[in-house]
Amino acid sequence: MHRMKIGLIAAGILLAFTAGMYLSVTSDLKASASRTVHDKVSRAQRLYHQISRVKGLDFAHMVAERARKPAVVAVAEIPEEIGRREAAYQECEVLNAALQKESRKADILAILDSTGKVLARDLNPNAMHGEDLRAKFPAVERALKGEAVKDVWTLSNRMTQVALAPITKPDGTIVGALLIGYVLSSKQALEERDLLGVDIGYFHGGKLHGSSFVAEGTGDSAKEDVNKTQLLGALLFQSPEKYGDAALQKGAPTEIFTANLEGQEYAAVAAPLPGNLDDKTSGVVVLASISDGLESVDAAGMRLLAFGLVAIVIALGVGSTTAKRFIKPLDKIELGVAEIINGNIDYTFKPVGPDFEGLSNGLNVMLARLLGRDEPSEDAVEEEEGEGKKWKSEQMNIEEGDGSSGGASTAAMAQEGEAAYYPRLFNEYVTALRNLGKPAQGVSVPAFMAKLRLCEAGLKQKWSCRMVRFQMVTSGDQVAFRAVKIQ
Repeated sequence: MHRMKIGLIAAGILLAFTAGMYLSVTSDLKASASRTVHDKVSRAQRLYHQISRVKGLDFAHMVAERARKPAVVAVAEIPEEIGRREAAYQECEVLNAALQKESRKADILAILDSTGKVLARDLNPNAMHGEDLRAKFPAVERALKGEAVKDVWTLSNRMTQVALAPITKPDGTIVGALLIGYVLSSKQALEERDLLGVDIGYFHGGKLHGSSFVAEGTGDSAKEDVNKTQLLGALLFQSPEKYGDAALQKGAPTEIFTANLEGQEYAAVAAPLPGNLDDKTSGVVVLASISDGLESVDAAGMRLLAFGLVAIVIALGVGSTTAKRFIKPLDKIELGVAEIINGNIDYTFKPVGPDFEGLSNGLNVMLARLLGRDEPSEDAVEEEEGEGKKWKSEQMNIEEGDGSSGGASTAAMAQEGEAAYYPRLFNEYVTALRNLGKPAQGVSVPAFMAKLRLCEAGLKQKWSCRMVRFQMVTSGDQVAFRAVKIQ
């Protein structure tokens, strides 16, 4: 078994488990994050509807209060045209200056006469002078009949939320109307975004006029992202669904839909702008980024993957450590067993680690007892002193050859019993060693027989014969054993 197989299997299981958990957890979190964004957009739309109605009433009430000011009423009582225009302009400036102190400076502030024509407006006394707003906007007619109203107009190609209130003399005569208006721009959208916690855009007359999208990388936190605004406008009025037109036609919010803007996915809902007297082409779109919500999910998924990878590394480390501590020592013991099988009966198992020290010693004792030699001590195993003075089985030279008997009778060899065969060869071998002056200390019948038996078994399998016997031959100062196969 491969030494890292267990660690690799554990790592594979952890990898599969981590991948499964990642897919399961991120899938659930993404679904939850998407539902959260949808709920957020739905709540924001309902909240905006309520706030817009309250703001509309407050706006109309604020204009009505200023229309009742004596200075505003006095403007209509000036008989001379030029003087009345000048007084109207001055009063418009005074009123807007007061609004500016309240952080409510108007984008347009004008005084209309009793026929609905502009006497004067702020900033420029000649701008819009004499323009008949009564003919253009039904809200002027309603104001001249004594009612404070709110509406949305297009003024100077800008979506403007206006409120009008009648200017009434003490005797109840209506002598004109006061007009105050605010452009629904990106600035207004940013204020609404901070209040609602979602992005917002205003549309009017088939066009998106402003949104709370902020351009990134400009260093200006109030600069509108025009590209996103245009893409959202196209989705509202140029896409097959035409969500903006759909909301205006049914006079109610649309279902939540998905808007893909510059690679970001948003949940959005379009709804009519409430509280207008006459205008039915104005609306608001409320949207929140699903992609931003999914970023936290991706972050959580990455943390889970990181945890899984750390666990895999730990599993591989444990597997590697196990291999070093247990498998490598076992490999060394297995190599020692192979050495003995191959004929090296002098092999001594060295200490291979604290966990297998007892096994190494046990194998050495077993070999010593089987081979009839002294049991090795720890010092003998470590140092193997006197190695050159003792007989080693490797000194037994085995000549395989072709298995021929060299003239000897194979029948006689086959008939000789083992009880006589091995002692005879042993005595011949020891005598030859002594005659040649070679070391014979340590040689024993069991060790001698073990060496021959190992060689016999290998040759018998190699030659596929019934029996293998050995003949001792000497050549000069060399002693060898020639193998003879017996069929």
